[in-house]
Amino acid sequence: MSEHAIPELDAKGLREFGLVTGAIVAGLFGLFFPWLFDRAFPGEFPLWPWIFFAVLGGWGLVAPTSLGPVYRGWMRFGLLLSKITTPIIMGLVFYLVITPFGLVRRLFAKDAMARKFEDLVSYRVPSKKAPVKNLEKPF
Repeated sequence: MSEHAIPELDAKGLREFGLVTGAIVAGLFGLFFPWLFDRAFPGEFPLWPWIFFAVLGGWGLVAPTSLGPVYRGWMRFGLLLSKITTPIIMGLVFYLVITPFGLVRRLFAKDAMARKFEDLVSYRVPSKKAPVKNLEKPF
């Protein structure tokens, strides 16, 4: 399996990284999650996401090129997280969605591929010819 390469960013890209990442953390942990869990009363908003946003956004505006190690660490963390969560999510989708669907289809004897064996010369199913009317104005 090939390893993903972390792209190198210039000053503009690192500035955008600092501002966008700080804004997302502030929006999620400073506004959305407190509202979601009914903690959005005045004075109950957490302060740390806004401090994080101020530090990371300010850092991105003042000295964006020095954000390189922070960016690479964040991207490495993302790659590690994807190696853990992707197999879990795909396994859950397979075992909770696809497998029950297949079992129900098998229970009701539905075979979309028509895989019954008969003594035929060919198993080819002739296609239906499209009417000319559909081909005159396809869009």
